[in-house]
Amino acid sequence: MEVKSLGYFLAIYEKFTIAENKSPRTIEAVRDATKKFDEFLGGCANLNDLQPEDLRRYIRYLQQRPKWSGHPTIKGTHGNVSPAAIASYVRSIRSLFSWMAKEKFISQNPFAEVKPPKVPAKVINPLTPDEVSRLLKAISHRDYGSRRDSSMVIALYGTAQRLSELLGLKLSDIDFDSGQIKVTGKGSKERHLYMSSRVFKALFKYRSQWRPEVSSDYFFVHLDGSRLSRYYFEHRMQDYVRRAGLTTRCTPHSLRYASAVQLIRNGCDPLTLQKILGHSTLDMTRHYVRLANTDVEKKMKAFSPAEQLDLKF
Repeated sequence: MEVKSLGYFLAIYEKFTIAENKSPRTIEAVRDATKKFDEFLGGCANLNDLQPEDLRRYIRYLQQRPKWSGHPTIKGTHGNVSPAAIASYVRSIRSLFSWMAKEKFISQNPFAEVKPPKVPAKVINPLTPDEVSRLLKAISHRDYGSRRDSSMVIALYGTAQRLSELLGLKLSDIDFDSGQIKVTGKGSKERHLYMSSRVFKALFKYRSQWRPEVSSDYFFVHLDGSRLSRYYFEHRMQDYVRRAGLTTRCTPHSLRYASAVQLIRNGCDPLTLQKILGHSTLDMTRHYVRLANTDVEKKMKAFSPAEQLDLKF
């Protein structure tokens, strides 16, 4: 039997998982991580010969590798690849090998017991409404691209969508008569979001005044009608972050994160937030609730009426 390469099975994996309605983001993550691992291996001849130590060697290699090394546009020193990124690569590689073992392409998953490096718990400070306002003010509004980007930032923060969901919106998904947005989330699950007045105004002005008359079905597009990529928008947003002078971490996902926390602070209940975010369980939603509740803890400790009593113990 002819020995097949890792790239060969990756191509089959993509076809299988597309048919199974896997998230494009998941497929992309597996593809990117596997290609980099294959390059590290130098194109392994026999996948059944791989051992757990091969993946562990790759982990050690990544831990010493500079972040963004080899990137065509991002230059300079940014530290090494983060533990979170390495853990993500490992999960994606294990996922592919698990699939190959399940489909009997290999005898067993050699990496089933290889654990990703521990990711240090981070305390993430969500963006404040003032910081989001500063970000929006840093967008010039002088050309089509900046006007489009401003509308996207308002939509991300105002509806708590994922960037992939926003970029996937079609013209038919936004109903200005009812004020609803039909969003297709992970696993092709649909949910409906509602536009506040400011989100409605931003999207309506973009659609009626700024969007070019092109044949594309996608709502947010380049001037020539081609679809925006996630990397393109992330790159542009970092330029706006620098102009705004923000020091708090600010990415498209940060806007969703900040939106979720602010919704809780404004009185949104966890079940409603779960529906807005498109989570299948309450687990992640509880994280936002815990973060929002730290406000209560701080304010009770600082402003408790007992602190104003003239008592001695």
